[in-house]
Amino acid sequence: MPNFTWSRYKKVDNLFFKLGDFRETLDGGQAFTWIELNSSKYSAEYEGVFYNRTLRVAIDENGEVYISTPSDSPTGALADFVEYIDAQRDYTPLRTTLAKTKDSNMLRALDVLPTLRILRQSPQEAIICFICSSSKRIVQIKQCVALLSERLGRYAGGGRYALPNFADIANADISILRECKLGFRADYLKKAAEKIISDKFNPMSLRELPYPDAKNYLCSLSGIGDKVADCILLFGASRFEAFPIDTWIRQAMTNLYGTSSNPVDIRNFALKKFGNNAGFAQQLIFSAIRKNLF
Repeated sequence: MPNFTWSRYKKVDNLFFKLGDFRETLDGGQAFTWIELNSSKYSAEYEGVFYNRTLRVAIDENGEVYISTPSDSPTGALADFVEYIDAQRDYTPLRTTLAKTKDSNMLRALDVLPTLRILRQSPQEAIICFICSSSKRIVQIKQCVALLSERLGRYAGGGRYALPNFADIANADISILRECKLGFRADYLKKAAEKIISDKFNPMSLRELPYPDAKNYLCSLSGIGDKVADCILLFGASRFEAFPIDTWIRQAMTNLYGTSSNPVDIRNFALKKFGNNAGFAQQLIFSAIRKNLF
């Protein structure tokens, strides 16, 4: 086991969460590398891996956020976390715009989830994680991601490993991927990685490409359909016009708004009602429904 120590917790300036929103942002299905720790000092404490580094994040009773780094992890943790948690984005204009719809369901979601954020993950990490996510529960996805990181990833500090890059996945024997409890997703992941390498595609371009082009490319990869593509674009590329539609959202939209169950109809309705903030609206609705807050 590597020899390391954890630093004292350092406060992240100008970042506040309600406890439930903090948990929902880190551990509510946007990302799959965070584990909750038992904490005697903080209201909640998590350890996770992102941007090829390990970090501990905690929240106190006042909603202030703190980070701690392992001694064997790269420097620059604060700047990386600020980007990852999207702390530099002012969510007030987004929330104000959604409130102006005067939609009672959205007003309720905004009220019960006042500090929810959308993670700004690495697009590469999001592609890998959401291919692994197909037809699995969050706890199972976390297990697959952890195994994949341990088998093929590089050391990220704190005894944890980062997700592998596409070259490592493309070059890996399929048996190794199957050992990560991926099932049929192992073949999808390997083929997707091989295509990305062959195409010389830069995942970071997903943040800049026109939304239809970005989504079309993702859907050309094995294991990525409409919903997974939108998850990658929203949580990995900060494309707030993406509106992922899973079983939860399909049911919510039909029950709350009387839409058909057709994903195209639901997406068109959401874009007309919520515009370029549809992705944030989706996460508010998803989180409120999942936590029985409606």
